[in-house]
Amino acid sequence: MHRLISFALIVLFPLVTHAQDSATLIAQASAAYEASDYARSAALYEDAIQAGASPRVPAYNAACCYALLGKTDEAFTWLDKSLDAGWRDVVQLHADTDLQSLHADPRWEVTVSRSMALEVAFTNSLKEPALRLELLRRLKEDQRIRVEPKPRLVEWMKIDADNTAFMKKVIDKHGWPGKSLVGADGARAAFLLVQHATADPAFQKQSLALLRKAVAKGEARASSAAYLTDRVLVLAGRPQIYGTQFHTVAGQLVPEAIEDEANVDVRRKEVGLGSLAEYAKQVRAMQQP
Repeated sequence: MHRLISFALIVLFPLVTHAQDSATLIAQASAAYEASDYARSAALYEDAIQAGASPRVPAYNAACCYALLGKTDEAFTWLDKSLDAGWRDVVQLHADTDLQSLHADPRWEVTVSRSMALEVAFTNSLKEPALRLELLRRLKEDQRIRVEPKPRLVEWMKIDADNTAFMKKVIDKHGWPGKSLVGADGARAAFLLVQHATADPAFQKQSLALLRKAVAKGEARASSAAYLTDRVLVLAGRPQIYGTQFHTVAGQLVPEAIEDEANVDVRRKEVGLGSLAEYAKQVRAMQQP
């Protein structure tokens, strides 16, 4: 399963009514997967695509669910849909244990070869492919330290400080690293590294202005700007807008103060986020002792 873990969360996680938005459906699908309810998870990912979600990751995740259920034909059907939408992570394909049941099928090598060809074409289309790889490498370390059961605070701070210094150099040279420069995954990695630069709020505020311009040009996600907006506001002691930032009260994670909280779900939907209630469930499920 391809899931990026972060407390900036993103990001990016039945038969339902069309009133439910795709982000909420994806959150529900992720929860069903974590509960090992793979049939429900696959159905929810399919519903999310029907509701307007880009098929790339949801279709891949649906394929993982079908592979776990032993439904090989359905798994390859959804892998094909994922590749049609731009999935190209060959390393993930090989490493993903959810897909092991597919390896003996003749269609597996065809899928891998197709993914490799897409990756080569994608890399050749970027202005800074080497920078993308470095951003993804740094993001992997950023995520590793955050999900360790007993993370070492000194190492955590060192990783964040090093990534902040790196991102300052990147932005000084390139401006905000958007999709055309480093790809969508590279742009998202850049956002997360800046999101975690909490020791330098002035840099985060400067970066937010650049990120918003990148969003306006289609170079970055609106949801990334929403997360960074909330982070900047909360660190400045002001109410957040989208409800992405949480703190602990009496052992329970609750949202930081939200401006016009009654309409927060309207604003979240505008930037591609699911409901605050669904997000809160995800955040609390991720809470570690």
